[in-house]
Amino acid sequence: MSGRKQFNEDYALNAAMKVFWHQGYEATSLSDLETATGLNKSSIYNTYQSKEILFNRCLERFIEEYGKEAIAKLDHPDFNAAITGFFDQLFKAYDNPDLPTGCLATMATMEVGGTDNRASDLVIELMERMRTRFEQRCKQAVNDGQLSANSDCAALAAMILSMTRGIAVLNRGYGDMDIARQAIKGMLHAILPPTP
Repeated sequence: MSGRKQFNEDYALNAAMKVFWHQGYEATSLSDLETATGLNKSSIYNTYQSKEILFNRCLERFIEEYGKEAIAKLDHPDFNAAITGFFDQLFKAYDNPDLPTGCLATMATMEVGGTDNRASDLVIELMERMRTRFEQRCKQAVNDGQLSANSDCAALAAMILSMTRGIAVLNRGYGDMDIARQAIKGMLHAILPPTP
């Protein structure tokens, strides 16, 4: 039928997303995308208009699909278990051999962050949602007596958010998450009150 897509768009977006995730935006060519998705150049342009728009769609999909399970761990009533569970879930994704190393959103931040484009807006929105959720969780921990009453929850949220970006970079650079696990352990030791 005229005007109908004759391909599996979920498959194409997932394939393109993994190429961008593995290689980055700038290093990914249309030929790479053709090979990964099975689409020819004209199909890519007819459907997405440009490499940039296809990248934005892939980034949107990444944000929707990855990280949800980690965020859900923050609902645990014990603050230590909530934060540990959050990072353990991230580590599980980083340890998945079927996924590229690092984080597509973090890579997008380094490549296109700070510029006036959709990808930059998507990353800012994601980071702000995460920072807000971390701050809410820290405030809950203060109310529950699990963090000191004088804790600066905004600063703690910023630190936890920074750790999420740092471990993504460590995963990309090292491939080994032991150093990241040590960093999370050190962070929790620093912010949690000492046990009697």
